[in-house]
Amino acid sequence: MTYIYRPLSAIFFANVNLKAPMIDFFKIAQTMNRPAFPICLFLFVLLIPTLSFAQDDLTSRKRLTNVRGLGLANALVASATGTAAIWHNPATIAAAMMYAVDTTYRFQNNDSTHGFQVNLLDMKSNQYVGAQIGYIYEHSSVDGQSQHYNHIRLGLGIPLATDIVSIGVSGSYEHIKRDGEKFLSMGTMDVGVLIRPVKSLSLGITASNLFVGDYEAYMPRMISAGIAFNSLELGLNLMFETAFNLSAETIKDTGSFAVGVEYVLQKMFPIRVGYRYEMAGEMHVISAGLAFRDSGGRFGLDLAYQHLFEPSNNDLFQASFSAYF
Repeated sequence: MTYIYRPLSAIFFANVNLKAPMIDFFKIAQTMNRPAFPICLFLFVLLIPTLSFAQDDLTSRKRLTNVRGLGLANALVASATGTAAIWHNPATIAAAMMYAVDTTYRFQNNDSTHGFQVNLLDMKSNQYVGAQIGYIYEHSSVDGQSQHYNHIRLGLGIPLATDIVSIGVSGSYEHIKRDGEKFLSMGTMDVGVLIRPVKSLSLGITASNLFVGDYEAYMPRMISAGIAFNSLELGLNLMFETAFNLSAETIKDTGSFAVGVEYVLQKMFPIRVGYRYEMAGEMHVISAGLAFRDSGGRFGLDLAYQHLFEPSNNDLFQASFSAYF
């Protein structure tokens, strides 16, 4: 199969023309000698035994995004192409045929959080299965204690039909230390589906925290669904997402609703704004982002800002550098 380089604008939109045939597991096995894919698959197999625990709560989930997701209020379950995929819907790993890597600096003011994030995505080594790995480290001060937070996540995305359906799965593990003592050590698994019935429309759904064990208070089962309209011709991406906590006694009072708008000015400057409302805490969140992509589509710079109003009333800032191959 011949791979054709796609312009970087395809990274922002879920209607990338993915020329993949129907899934054939025999052909997958034949391509296992390609270098990047077996490494990612091996890491994924090693990760599976840790999945009897999971991440803490929805608040933790909010910070688990990349810089594009932050600028769009995390409304990316139907439009999380590129390195945002693993943090929102692993099925979108298969949405664009590319190598992508980015590194991000993170700062949050309410607990003096400083951190960094690294993502690596590969949908070129194997035409039938894409893989992504992401890592987040943060240092903060919580209740007067020094906290070190580590989170690693690995996901696989599989295109089932050309330009129509893809599925994905991700596994994650996180570890927290406070004043040198282990505070939390958990893992979990998410699954997702992406459907593109027509060129400009994407539908996504993600089920999070499938294995909860006795830790449901820390890792509520979540369901997220979203829709995105995207047009490369207009340089416009509109998205909406809703999510619910299935572990809550009254599910209807745990919903969140988010909307994001992305406009690519002159095919080089993505401009992003977003809004999210959390019913459980009656919390309003606004976000904005600005990015630059070089004309050759090889690298990019991104900035994003998010403000949470009362009762949290804190700010989160991210800046990243990206490269595409």
